[in-house]
Amino acid sequence: MASTRMRVGSSAQVFHRVASSNDLPQTDVGTSDAAVAGLGGTGEFEIDSGSNLTYSTSHQVVDDSEAVIGSGAITKFISIKNTGFTSSAKTTAVASGSYITVGIGGAFASGGFTLTAGEQIVLHGLGGGSNNLGEMQLVSSVAATYVEVVYL
Repeated sequence: MASTRMRVGSSAQVFHRVASSNDLPQTDVGTSDAAVAGLGGTGEFEIDSGSNLTYSTSHQVVDDSEAVIGSGAITKFISIKNTGFTSSAKTTAVASGSYITVGIGGAFASGGFTLTAGEQIVLHGLGGGSNNLGEMQLVSSVAATYVEVVYL
């Protein structure tokens, strides 16, 4: 019998962007600061002892008014992706520098984080106060950002 597992990885690189000058093109150079040299990691865990799962979605266009993601229990994980586009057609990009803010555990005053265009996060092992779509809010820095949400 098969089980269903999830492997989650993250990586980040801190770098310096050197502006172009004369015949030197713009160049990115990784920092030598040891404190941020090894950011990232991977983990793996079982999300179900079987293999016949039905994942739920709550894809939506988010505007500049704070609103809950939807309703439904998050029992295993949630993936939230700022697509960087204004609609599900993914033909018109959002303005440069725009982002969405994800609030966790109620109103944004309870905490949250931002995702820039193209950025995605997977959260798992959520506890009370953050394990329901109704306890997570989204807001966009621009009038319309298409966000893809998958959860189990």
